[in-house]
Amino acid sequence: MSDKSPVKPKLVHCKQPETRPEPGTPEFDAWLLKRAKEDAAKYLTDEYDLGDDERGILAGGYDRLLMSDEELAEEEEAMEQAQKQERRKHLKSVDKPRGSE
Repeated sequence: MSDKSPVKPKLVHCKQPETRPEPGTPEFDAWLLKRAKEDAAKYLTDEYDLGDDERGILAGGYDRLLMSDEELAEEEEAMEQAQKQERRKHLKSVDKPRGSE
């Protein structure tokens, strides 16, 4: 083996070719607004489908799209039960001593 340090490969494609201005400066605000407008124009076109009219914007895993309504209802019920248990986990059961009633 040679004593040379490993050569770092160069990036073939860089998504951020321009330098980023210092945050808090007017240049940064203009740069950020420009990027936001470009991204909005890119994502809010017809070629990007954000969801359907019945269910709204898609979120979650792809496997949820393939589930039947019954499976979705079961999963949502299980998630609600888990949330209830999560909210109650800090509570302790206190038993009243017998005869104090």
